[in-house]
Amino acid sequence: MSGFVSIVGAGPWDPELLTLAGRERLRRADVVIADYLVNPAHLMHCRADATIHQRVAGPHDGRLDQARVNALMVEEANAGRRVVRLKGGDPMIFGRGSEEADHLRAHGVAYELVPGVSAAIAAPEAAGIPLTHRDHTPAVSIVSGFEAFEKGGLHVAWDHLAKSAGTIVLMMSVKNCRQNAERLIAGGRDPETPAALIRWGTRGIMRTLVATLSTIADRADEVGLRAPAVLVVGTVVELRERIEWFERRPLFGRRIVVTRASHQAGELIQRLAAEGADAVAFPCLAIAPPEDPEALRSTVAAIADFNGVILSSPNGVNAFFEALAAAGLDARALADRKVAVIGTGTAGACEARGIRPDIIPAQPRAEGLIAELAARELLCDRWLHVRADEGRDLLGPAIAEAGGSYQLVIGYRTIRPAVPELLVRSLRAPADGGEGIDAITFASGKSARHFLETLREHLGDDEARAIVSRAKVIALGPVTAAAARALDLRVDAIADATTDEAMVAAILGVFGAAAS
Repeated sequence: MSGFVSIVGAGPWDPELLTLAGRERLRRADVVIADYLVNPAHLMHCRADATIHQRVAGPHDGRLDQARVNALMVEEANAGRRVVRLKGGDPMIFGRGSEEADHLRAHGVAYELVPGVSAAIAAPEAAGIPLTHRDHTPAVSIVSGFEAFEKGGLHVAWDHLAKSAGTIVLMMSVKNCRQNAERLIAGGRDPETPAALIRWGTRGIMRTLVATLSTIADRADEVGLRAPAVLVVGTVVELRERIEWFERRPLFGRRIVVTRASHQAGELIQRLAAEGADAVAFPCLAIAPPEDPEALRSTVAAIADFNGVILSSPNGVNAFFEALAAAGLDARALADRKVAVIGTGTAGACEARGIRPDIIPAQPRAEGLIAELAARELLCDRWLHVRADEGRDLLGPAIAEAGGSYQLVIGYRTIRPAVPELLVRSLRAPADGGEGIDAITFASGKSARHFLETLREHLGDDEARAIVSRAKVIALGPVTAAAARALDLRVDAIADATTDEAMVAAILGVFGAAAS
């Protein structure tokens, strides 16, 4: 069996700017090789069993340099795997996509190129700067502002570029900003031409600096603007005053950490990004099979022995139905049984499986379910409960006291996944070389505990506590809030329902913002 490589453009950063084609390639991939400037949120589209390689220390990380990337693509494809080479922006605009395709062709590996949204276009657009305009210019030039091309003998025709009538976009242009501006001025471009440096275009921490061509480098030095950034030169920059929009969203400038498992964080990240936040995918939970999968299968196979099943999380729903299928059964086995769930998210997971839950307590926690079962005189029934390996043991005693029967079976385990060092260090304050954080979201006490453990592992206890103390803590429901407080965390807001909408509303409330 021969493999296949998709060289995919991931876009500039915004999780919603990944193309549908790119998303589908990630969903099918066996192996993903991602660049440093790729938003980790894109990797949430991958299968749980996909192997992911990501550069974690910048574009020249010796552990995954270009030679190793080339070799890895060939190795994995020759092993019969579907490989996605995920690159920031568009792979053919300063992305070395053509070089990688040429390497694959030379080694007899089948491949395709999947376009992405280039930062050359997306960053200025997010900053409210059109690259062409009928009253300003009908042309645009996209140029490398990075010296590596000149070291390779490919020189920019600065005189010709400076005298052109169009907008100029210089990529990778922070380090050589002064030199490039001087070259354009020396070539004949008016020193008073409007210019803008845009750092992290389309991110919630995007920064736009406007000056003239002769002063843009001085301004960048004054404010300490760092890479990655693009430089736009042309009168179109003046239009930003009228059509700037990105920075007006309510959570713009707020960096918010989402600690959910990778496969469950996508929707919340997209909702936060839509409100302008820089949503950070920082998975603190990963789902693993139970230590005794046979116990799960055999217990679920005996579903006829129970009056109903209790499912307390979407992962529990998945574990239950997978065990049901393994036993040669399907949803029809629940025809005469009650299905009780905790939370609307769990209810939605059931409905996606074709089952409408019979019992959804108004209070989305064990106490609420106990009260609801008592009100319906169902505590005395025979109940099967499928949940994670850790949880509060309230249901069993309540059902037993009422004369019912309760059997708990572990459907899955929640473990702490590895998090790249670079991602952890990005939570540091800007003065310490990071991007800082404004808020942390927790959907369970275990995610809060794992978050602290990960920070301590990489940074030590003192710095871990310092990072958390600078951020607002938002908990999904009172149980999570209580668990966070037990870890000596200050809880600033509690989402009043177990939904992404409630979590976003709580975050907006903390920062005194209204939804857009």
